[in-house]
Amino acid sequence: MSVKSSLFKQPIVHFLLLGVLLFTVDRYWQQQHRQTIDPLDAETLQELRDDWVRQTGRMPSPQQMRAIQQQELDNRILFAEALRRNYHRDDTVVLQRLLRDAQFLGIEGSDEEKIRAAISLGVHLSDEVIKRRMIQRVERMGRVQFMDSPDEIELEALYDSERERWLVPARYSFKHVFYSGDRSEDPILRAKNDLAVLEQGGLASLDVQLGDPFLHGRSVKSKSLQDLTFMFGAQFSDALRARDIMTERWFGPIPSAYGAHLIRVTEIYPQYLRSYSEVKPKVAQLWRDEQERQSLRQYIEQLRQEYGVAEPKTAEEGQP
Repeated sequence: MSVKSSLFKQPIVHFLLLGVLLFTVDRYWQQQHRQTIDPLDAETLQELRDDWVRQTGRMPSPQQMRAIQQQELDNRILFAEALRRNYHRDDTVVLQRLLRDAQFLGIEGSDEEKIRAAISLGVHLSDEVIKRRMIQRVERMGRVQFMDSPDEIELEALYDSERERWLVPARYSFKHVFYSGDRSEDPILRAKNDLAVLEQGGLASLDVQLGDPFLHGRSVKSKSLQDLTFMFGAQFSDALRARDIMTERWFGPIPSAYGAHLIRVTEIYPQYLRSYSEVKPKVAQLWRDEQERQSLRQYIEQLRQEYGVAEPKTAEEGQP
């Protein structure tokens, strides 16, 4: 007896061959029973391109167009999965929408009869609100499909990798004298004239006769440069950022969106890093958000293996 023939009589070989056979049959069965979604026709592609142009004001690049097409195919897969799970029959929001559509179409009967009639007419297949709702339900399921719980080491590593996120920027408290740009006099010149008086120690406590009234008052408490950008405009915060600021000294003029200002900083709160224990709940939420995104991507990839894109119909097939 040859070595080759005796090898094929070994039980382990039989087991391996049977496994390969079963795997091959299973793959063949999956391919034959693979669910399909409609391909993207020329009209749909043009609508996707037009939507991109309306939102961005420019034509999509070939790479962007491929991503747009893949997103549309993924949405079709998610909607097909929602249909397979009968979300159009058990979702409260969808059922309410179907009832409204049925009433709009003049369908009579009880609420249940109206909904059944709307489904039989395929209303749920064309109503964009229903489709979006059903897709969102599948997405919510996908976000938790492959999630697990983080351990302390993972959270601390995430905290370290996102240190800039936990930085609290420097903040400033100050008094200011405002010079409106709406008056006929040059606000910069007015500010310079008053600064000379203040630098010599005159009017140390803001005399009401200096400058113009300001809507938010003459004192600002504990604001970052970003806060000041919202309050006074980018010119103001940029000018402060460029200065080596000292407390209890008047300086300026500092331009703003409203005119000009003389500033006396009363207190500076330095930038600092929030501790891990202080921001741990936010770190955990950041971890969950990323895990949900990864889980959804993995789930969609799994669905792509279960759904295929149907072959486009030929001109002859499209004819009645």
